[in-house]
Amino acid sequence: MKYLSLRMRLTVLTGVILIMTTILLTIISISSANNKFVQPLTGLEGTHVTIEEMQIDEKQTNETQEFDLKTPSSPNENSKYLEEMKTVNKKFQFQSLIWMIVIMVIGVGAIYFVAGKALEPVKHLRKSIENINEHNLSDRINNINSKDEIGDLASEFNKMLHRIENSYTYQKNFAANAAHELKTPLTTMKTGIQILKLELSPTIDDYKENLEITEESTQRLIDIVEDLLMLANNHAVKFSDKIDLHQMFETIAQEVAPLCAEKNITLTLNNCKESIIGNKILIYRVFSNIIENAVKYNKTNGMIEIICHDQRDCIRISIADTGIGIEKEDLPFIFEPFYRVDQSRTRSLGGSGLGLSIVRSIIEKHKGRIHVKSANNIGTIFEIELLKN
Repeated sequence: MKYLSLRMRLTVLTGVILIMTTILLTIISISSANNKFVQPLTGLEGTHVTIEEMQIDEKQTNETQEFDLKTPSSPNENSKYLEEMKTVNKKFQFQSLIWMIVIMVIGVGAIYFVAGKALEPVKHLRKSIENINEHNLSDRINNINSKDEIGDLASEFNKMLHRIENSYTYQKNFAANAAHELKTPLTTMKTGIQILKLELSPTIDDYKENLEITEESTQRLIDIVEDLLMLANNHAVKFSDKIDLHQMFETIAQEVAPLCAEKNITLTLNNCKESIIGNKILIYRVFSNIIENAVKYNKTNGMIEIICHDQRDCIRISIADTGIGIEKEDLPFIFEPFYRVDQSRTRSLGGSGLGLSIVRSIIEKHKGRIHVKSANNIGTIFEIELLKN
């Protein structure tokens, strides 16, 4: 189908309505004229009409004077009078048709002109959109000032550009960070192999040391890939498991007990007797990750306290520690993939930088919420809200 502009479509549709209306009014006008001037006089043909019978009142005389006609004063003038009336009627019909065509042409032209003016902002919007690509997503549409649907469309398009720009930037940063994290263990393995090759006569201990480094780097690669798969996994999982919070936290406490013993950290569990509904494996990973971080970044002789608050339709779980805390400017970004509060500190303690991103993703899949409060060198509090049983 040939391209038809919006301006032309509006002109055609509105023009059809105008033409139909004009034709209808013309038909009604001609029909009314025929009924008014022709039909009442048809009885004059072939009949003898007296002067008294042909007389009309003053009002009717005034109406006929518009056509410059005279009422017949004798029967001999009947035929001439009828011919004049027919001529006037035909002239009226002809003029009506001419005016109908003139009105149609002028009306359609006016519609085309007005439609073009009304759609002028759409042209500006189209031209602005054509110039936007992945290299100038920061540009915005600023030349649309109309206070109507077109202005609203431009405003919403600017909002969409903002979201796309953020998403595009996020994807670029994510790809760069992922490549960096994957490159680090690979570089470590390659360096170990190169050093081993430089040895003229490497010993068994050299081989063992290199194997240990390779094994650690390989495991780190596996952890990163598994975390990436977990973060990108959108497949449907079951969220119908009944999870006993007390039992889950007791199991996690047993797992982190050796780490707590190294720093003499006390872990307490209060009022966690409720149950929640969700995926047991995913929820376990959420709290295991948070509690492990609370241990890693805690101080010697520190404390970790887990408190459950029963609310109307959810359970609010608070995990507070007395650790090194998080800087205020870092708090908005801690759930971003590969974001590290302190590069040297986090690398020395291990981890891929994806833990909290996975935590947030899992909680969102459970239709829950997570909040963080922290003060540098004082401690951090994670608050998680999940639907209860």
